[in-house]
Amino acid sequence: MTAGSSATRATETIEHAKQEGKKSLILVVSKGGADMAYPSLILATTARALGMDSHMYFTFWGMQLLTPEGRKKSMDVFPPEMRQAIAAKFPTIEQFMAQAKQAGVHIHACSPTMDMFGLTKASLVNEVDDIIGASTYLELASRPDALTLFI
Repeated sequence: MTAGSSATRATETIEHAKQEGKKSLILVVSKGGADMAYPSLILATTARALGMDSHMYFTFWGMQLLTPEGRKKSMDVFPPEMRQAIAAKFPTIEQFMAQAKQAGVHIHACSPTMDMFGLTKASLVNEVDDIIGASTYLELASRPDALTLFI
């Protein structure tokens, strides 16, 4: 499957979800590598482009993507030659998250994970909207108009 066909499939899936009455996309981002950040950001921004409400809930290792240091390390999942190829075609994680935020994607940090890893609000990047716990996440994810995916 090529990147183009993956993007087309994601768009078709979101279009189908909208036809089914789903108006919100809730993504649980639990992995901290760029290999999981890019698909999450692509889905979140595609949902916004299609008029859906879009939320990203960063938890466990995904919280690394919400810290400056973690973002820098996120590309380490790729070999150097692949990093160069990605850099030639895609924005950086920092740029992509800023674009997502500008498009209206809601970015939530998981409070229990922050406690677990000793993170504070000051240690997070500016794009974070708020810090929420599991009960608030469940409230978002259990709405009848929500499509929830774990990345």
